[in-house]
Amino acid sequence: MIDIKTIWENHKPTGDIIIKTRIDKIPHLHCFVATNHITGQHLFILSVANNVAFPELKKYRFKGVEIFTIEAETNMELNIYLLDKDLKDIFSLFIQNILEDIQLCITESEAITTALNVVSKWKKLFDKINFNGLSMEQQKGLIGELLFLNHLLDKDKTSINAVNAWTGTEREFQAKDFTLGTIGVEVKFSSSKQPRIIVSNERQLDVENFNDLFLILYSAEAVKDNGISLNSIVEQTRNKISTEEERSIFYGKLQLNGYFEEDRGYYNKMYALKKIFVFAVTSEFPKIVKKDLPLGIYDTSYSIEISSVENFIVEPETIIENI
Repeated sequence: MIDIKTIWENHKPTGDIIIKTRIDKIPHLHCFVATNHITGQHLFILSVANNVAFPELKKYRFKGVEIFTIEAETNMELNIYLLDKDLKDIFSLFIQNILEDIQLCITESEAITTALNVVSKWKKLFDKINFNGLSMEQQKGLIGELLFLNHLLDKDKTSINAVNAWTGTEREFQAKDFTLGTIGVEVKFSSSKQPRIIVSNERQLDVENFNDLFLILYSAEAVKDNGISLNSIVEQTRNKISTEEERSIFYGKLQLNGYFEEDRGYYNKMYALKKIFVFAVTSEFPKIVKKDLPLGIYDTSYSIEISSVENFIVEPETIIENI
C-alpha cells in the first residue's frame, strides 16, 4: 500500500507552486501525489498524452473535493484537489482507491476511464456522508461495527488486516460490514428490551460472492455510567491499531460513516452489553434477497424474530476458525 499521507507530510518547498512526488510503484503511468505550496492544499495528478481521448470534464465538485483538467502542449492532467483539510484521511482513502485500480491498467486511456469510474463511485459515497452528525440509530450501528473490529484486532489471526476488513462504508457496492477473504459478516446492535434483527435491504443477507456469511447481533441496554459510548469505543479501537498508516485508514472510514471529531459532544450515550448472538446465514436462514423480489421492488427492509433463527446460532469463535 502506498502511504499517501506520509508523502504529503514530507513535501518541502522547492520554489515551485506545485510540489509533486511521482508514484514509482506505477512506472508505466505518470501519476503524482502533490501539494500546492501556496494554499497548502493536497492533490492527486494523473498526466497523459494530449492525444488520449478524454471525457468532457469541466470543474466537478463534491463535498470537500474539486476535480478538473489542465491542458498543456504535450499532455493533459486530471487534477483532484482536497478543499477541506479536515477530510484528509478520507481523501487519502479515495486516492488510494484510484491508485490500486489504475495500476492494473495498461494504457493511459484505460487509466483515465478507470480513474473517473472510481471518482463516480466515491461521489456516491461522499453524497451519503452525514456531515451534520449521526442519529441515535446510526451511532448504535457504528458502535456495533467497532465492537466487532475490536474483536478482530484482539485476535492474532486477524489483527494485521482488521482495519482493511472493515468494508461497511462500501455497502452500496454489495460489500458486507466486514469482508474476511470469502467470509462476510453483517453486524447489528440493539438496545431494545426484546431485541430483533432489523435488515435494511435485500443485499445485507445475500450470500452471493461469499462462501460463508455470519450475522452478529449485540444486545445491549442504555446505562448512565460504566458503559460503552461511541466515543469510548472509537478511542479504544484507535489505541489498538499499531501503525499510523492503519490509523489513517481507520479515521477515513470513520468519516465515511459520518463520525467527525467536532461532533464528539453528542456521542456520549452509554450502553452495557447483555448478550452477543452469532448466526450462520445459510440457504435455510429466513431472509429476503434480490432474486426473491418481483421486478421493480428494491430496498426492502424487514425484521426477524430471534426465536425463529435460534437453530442458526453458532459460537462466536466460529467466524475466526473459518478464516
